[in-house]
Amino acid sequence: MNCFSHAFRFLDHDPYFVAGTCVPDWLSMIDRKVRARRKRAVEFVTDSSKPTAELARGIIQHHDDDDEFHNNAAFVQLNLELAIELRELLGADAGFRPHLSGHILIEMLLDGFLAKQDISRLDELYHTIARVSADQLQQGINRMAAKPTYKMEPFIPLFLAERYLYDYVEDRGVQYRLNRVLKRVKLNPLPERFLQWLPSARQRVENQVDRLLPSHGF
Repeated sequence: MNCFSHAFRFLDHDPYFVAGTCVPDWLSMIDRKVRARRKRAVEFVTDSSKPTAELARGIIQHHDDDDEFHNNAAFVQLNLELAIELRELLGADAGFRPHLSGHILIEMLLDGFLAKQDISRLDELYHTIARVSADQLQQGINRMAAKPTYKMEPFIPLFLAERYLYDYVEDRGVQYRLNRVLKRVKLNPLPERFLQWLPSARQRVENQVDRLLPSHGF
């Protein structure tokens, strides 16, 4: 869910590369049966269609960053701490939410931190995605994916209009967006007391930013 964390280092790249860094997360939101996998994307980095080649490179970048991020000792430890605290906070109603919520929460709070540092960079991300043809983006994804999607083309205008990444800057916005994710996977929403705990989680994520953010790229 950390689209901005994936894209912010590459805003001077081709718009389709920038979109590619977001595509795997977008698909997990809108069409969970479709995957933009690294192995298939590698086959398209020299494609005769420049948008497709750049899209493939962005998808590869996303997966490389995720591999580093999710195996990062700081992320693993922080995710465990947040999951334990969320389970205590939710008590008997915890269900499967603590681990999933902790993972997604770290990603959202990273995006929120980066946006707070320079909101103009987040503005630039939206301006860059606006330069992408949603139809061409969907066609490129469908050339790489084992199963086609027909949800990306209508999603891009919604992404540009809803501007949900700006919500990650504020605690209530994070709660709202995280509850939207939980609703999609049929889990109960987080209660209001989550908001009292959230500033502590945000501070700990921000204290670890230098250890959490990816270090490499094209």
